[in-house]
Amino acid sequence: MRHKKVCRQLAAALLCAVMGMSSGLFPVMTSQAAGYEKVNGYYQMRDGTVIKEAIARGIDVSRWQGNVNWQAVAADDVSFVMLGARSRGVTDPYFHTNVQGATAAGLKVGAYIYSLATTPDMAREEADFMLNLLKDYPISFPIAFDAEDNATLGTLSPSKVSEVINAFCKRVEEAGYYPIVYANDYWLSNKIDLSTMKYDVWVARYEAKHVYPDPVMWQVTSTGSINGINGNVDIDFLYKDLTPRLPGNMWRTIGGKTYYYQNYSMQKDTWINDGTGWFYMNEEGLTMKGWLDKSGLRYFLNETTGRMDTGWKLLDGKWYFFNAGGSMNTGWLSEGGQKYYLSSDGTMATGWQDLNGQYYYLDPSSGQMATGWKDINGKRYFLQDSGVMATGWVDHNGSRYYLNNDGSMATGWHSDGASRYYLGENGAVSTGWKQLDNDWYFFNPNGATASGWVNPDGSWYYIGTDGKMQTGWLEERGAKYYLSNSSGKMTVGWRQVDGSWYYFGESGSMVTGMTQVDGQQYYLNPSDGKMAASTVFTLDGVSYTADSNGVCTLTPEAAPEQTEQSTQGDQNTPAATDSPAQDSNTNPTKEIGPGIR
Repeated sequence: MRHKKVCRQLAAALLCAVMGMSSGLFPVMTSQAAGYEKVNGYYQMRDGTVIKEAIARGIDVSRWQGNVNWQAVAADDVSFVMLGARSRGVTDPYFHTNVQGATAAGLKVGAYIYSLATTPDMAREEADFMLNLLKDYPISFPIAFDAEDNATLGTLSPSKVSEVINAFCKRVEEAGYYPIVYANDYWLSNKIDLSTMKYDVWVARYEAKHVYPDPVMWQVTSTGSINGINGNVDIDFLYKDLTPRLPGNMWRTIGGKTYYYQNYSMQKDTWINDGTGWFYMNEEGLTMKGWLDKSGLRYFLNETTGRMDTGWKLLDGKWYFFNAGGSMNTGWLSEGGQKYYLSSDGTMATGWQDLNGQYYYLDPSSGQMATGWKDINGKRYFLQDSGVMATGWVDHNGSRYYLNNDGSMATGWHSDGASRYYLGENGAVSTGWKQLDNDWYFFNPNGATASGWVNPDGSWYYIGTDGKMQTGWLEERGAKYYLSNSSGKMTVGWRQVDGSWYYFGESGSMVTGMTQVDGQQYYLNPSDGKMAASTVFTLDGVSYTADSNGVCTLTPEAAPEQTEQSTQGDQNTPAATDSPAQDSNTNPTKEIGPGIR
């Protein structure tokens, strides 16, 4: 490599001087460098010896080759290159140009360092130099420790040499690269303790097969000729497929900083997925952590690992939700069969929320949107299936409720326009009969109080304008009715009231005058409707006698003193055995009221 190239160039110059030859000799040397090409499917040496183990051909170059046409090199059956990284203690002046050109040409690119280390610490420093130099480039081939300097490494014992090599290789291996050791057969046999050095070998031996038994590569000559390179170049043959040892996608920690490589290139200012999740690498190639605003979206990257969070995340005592793409949600969210609302800053909303003039209630602990009935601060509310707080009338599970303007459920008496309603303790509107404060009310099917005549059960009742069921005497539209004091039912037929008998027709109105009932005649006083009984009276010039049961018959011709009696007669109660009260027990007016008797 570098040291050998210097020696070769000095030797060539000395030969020219001794032989008195001009530099015109060098094209002859280049011509002699032909060979090491593929013939009949196999690579062969200059003398035609077949190298059946070789699976690919490559080169190693440094500043000694100067400017290289890498496209021409790649077209000349070169698959890989090992680049010299350091010269005279500093970065090889052609390294950056070479690594970019070789990569662009599609070559596998590795690197080597001509080591001057004499201690493990010095070797680790050389490794750190290499790692820092290579980290920004797509290194897809091994990193080699070049063991050949007799003035430094060569002064150590074989065991010490192995310690230095191991220190370098371990540091490189820890960073995720594939380290190998470059050495010639002599060093491998005499200068390195191979029993303690377990790294793969890149062996060097020119023009003859190497002695080292199992290398991964062989540097076969230093006088090769490759298109795109002026002068000699080292040619190498690869023996083993190194792909399994050279993963293109991986994390690497270099100098205490961790980077991610995809297809061997460090990822910068981009999202990456390492198979466990997504990460964002900043412009330095380092994982971002915490909040990240990108392309108008907001993300949160785990504070420890940098991995993009998804799902629910508690941050500074507030809940956030990050969707499958990692971006922070705002607005309504459906998750796990529940709905949530995320404010414009991403925080999960709780409690009452006014959204576009509509109110929602979100559970204070879970944030879940409430639906159905909800008791809040001593009041009851109804949240519709959409989550919107209901106001006004609501029909739910066969019952009707009224929600005030603030959404709270109304109870007790409620007026809506000209109608009145009664809402029970559970808020449901009352229908049918309801006793309140010792008064009976009748509520229509829609819950409004009834007024006037109602017939809910085959009997008639009268409801006042205040909604209360009436009892006793009722005058309505010029007619008189009697409503049971116990049930409120309208009387039809005979009824005894305050010791006097009355008769009510099929319509329920009180009958007056001469009336025929069941084939018998009765006289009901036109002024008050009371039945005449035990008396004689004259009607339209005809005299009638009303017996004790009120049955009226024509009066036989009587003594003058009898005819002078008042037509009012005796208003005493008829005898029990013949009274209409017996009939009233079987007439249509049965004393069955709204829950009472």
